[in-house]
Amino acid sequence: MAEALPLFPLGLVLFPDMLVPLHIFEPRYRLLVRRCIEKEEPFGVVLVGSADEAGARTGPRQVGTTARIVGAQPLPDGRSFIVVRGERRFLIESLVEDEEPYLVGRVRYLPEDAGADAHDAAGATVDAFVEYLLSVLTITGETRGEPPDADIRSGTPRDIAYRIAGGLAIDTGEQQRLLETDSVRERLVTEARLLEREKELLRDLVVRRRARGEGPVLN
Repeated sequence: MAEALPLFPLGLVLFPDMLVPLHIFEPRYRLLVRRCIEKEEPFGVVLVGSADEAGARTGPRQVGTTARIVGAQPLPDGRSFIVVRGERRFLIESLVEDEEPYLVGRVRYLPEDAGADAHDAAGATVDAFVEYLLSVLTITGETRGEPPDADIRSGTPRDIAYRIAGGLAIDTGEQQRLLETDSVRERLVTEARLLEREKELLRDLVVRRRARGEGPVLN
């Protein structure tokens, strides 16, 4: 059954378990945040597109993530800084018009289907992510430490998939497609493919830098 959820359209994708700091300055979102703090309830974060040729932004995507406020710092002028943690994916079934100054949606929450062989997919994708992090560390010259391998591997395949999704330096469209993916295994497989692509891009960058006589060697 659908339920009402206040929505905060943003130019970013929030994944479950992900922490994000937000600067709240518009009066309508000050009201939203104040109510959520008072009621100890979450709000929904949804991705909005970039402005079109006429200057108007495209509407919010249908799939978003609930955000729980875990820290708040009010400022004297009414603005505030908050930190939110992503919790559950939802699908907007309809928008409620003119009920509040901010957007409200009728939403239903989406299940997390692990899919077949999710554990095997998680292990392979973590290996690819660690290789990707090593490549980034090498190209930036930050070779003093090792990637947090144990931290990345902890938790369920669902936890791992979202942890990696939040750590990938990809555009918001690709992030949104990862969020919309229903199967955990499919999300992990897609991430492994994206990681291989990003590693190849890093290899190309290293080749160009070496051709100019600069930069490290990437194994």
